[in-house]
Amino acid sequence: MHGIPGFSIFSAISELFVTAGVLFVIRRNWTRRPFPFALFLTVSLFEALVNVMYMANRSAVAAAKTASGGETLSTGLKIAFAAHGLLSLVAYLVFVLLGVLAYQEFKGGRYFFRERPGLTWTFLVVWFISIGSGEALFALRYLK
Repeated sequence: MHGIPGFSIFSAISELFVTAGVLFVIRRNWTRRPFPFALFLTVSLFEALVNVMYMANRSAVAAAKTASGGETLSTGLKIAFAAHGLLSLVAYLVFVLLGVLAYQEFKGGRYFFRERPGLTWTFLVVWFISIGSGEALFALRYLK
């Protein structure tokens, strides 16, 4: 893995742990168990402070390299990175929104994710597309 930025490796691996946390939060609510608010908050803050910042940092580095005549990416790869970044940001924001709603519902004795299977499964599909596209872009970019 020579030449791969350390932060890129960390982000690619940490996304898998974040996904495990997202799945745990949803599964716990789905199975009518207490809402894991501390884990939800930890996963949400980690994702915002580390992985969203990572994407912003990588975007800035790519723009600076292109402007300075350094490494350039193909138009297709730029579009793929931008689409992945937008999808990831939307998936993250939806997770935060759904998690807050699920916590509020739990406090009222209801189980948000269990009571909304269509919304829950749609969110999970979007989340996995986001994670899968990120891991695929990491592989295309650094493991060629």
